[in-house]
Amino acid sequence: MAEKASKDATTLAIAAVNAAIMDNKALLHQSRAYIEENRLMILSNYAAALLGNQQLANHNTEEIFASRKTILETFDCDEQVQKDYVEAAKNRSELDLLLHSETLNEQIMAANEKMVQVNNLLIAVNHAIMGLNQEILEFNEENLESNNELMAGVLNPMLVEADMVQELNVENEATLSELQGLAAKNRQQVVELLERTSANTEVAINDKQEIIARKKSLYVNRENVSAMREVIGQDVGLADIFLTDAEE
Repeated sequence: MAEKASKDATTLAIAAVNAAIMDNKALLHQSRAYIEENRLMILSNYAAALLGNQQLANHNTEEIFASRKTILETFDCDEQVQKDYVEAAKNRSELDLLLHSETLNEQIMAANEKMVQVNNLLIAVNHAIMGLNQEILEFNEENLESNNELMAGVLNPMLVEADMVQELNVENEATLSELQGLAAKNRQQVVELLERTSANTEVAINDKQEIIARKKSLYVNRENVSAMREVIGQDVGLADIFLTDAEE
């Protein structure tokens, strides 16, 4: 009776740890799904910000400074000081654009450096998964051999002695205890991982909303650039200048 109770207790303990491990596996699959969703959303935001908004912003910048060059060239200056001012303004405009461009180059270089680091991390993740696949393969091969030994080898029950059974039971108890601790630790870590994943989701969604809002602002900026270009070359007198200053 005591032996049966011990077997029942072991069976129930194994069933309990099995349930805990299956729960952890389900949570990990859920976490992986959320992580993949976040990754795709982040990459979508990256493409929208870089290939969409940034290209439009740079296009607007080019048109603004091309228009400024045209504006300066349309001035018909009689006095030397006016001519000198126009020339200095052209140089100032070119320097502003060059400084802006090189500052952007510096920031893009920093972003590219981070992307290199991201790619290195992805390579490390791939290597970890490749190693995991090899580990699973080796585990399968080892246990396939165990199956063969159970059927026709040294592990066949017909060849087992009492001390082998006792040794196996002791080993099982130790493994069960190890599994219970490992399952509890993994459960805590996967819950924390889900919380961090959820936080990343919120950030990615907020970023997407900000990118959309900035795109709208860039379109308004684009419309203003077009409106400005339509009036380039119109005659402007001193009265117009003073009237504009007074309105401001």
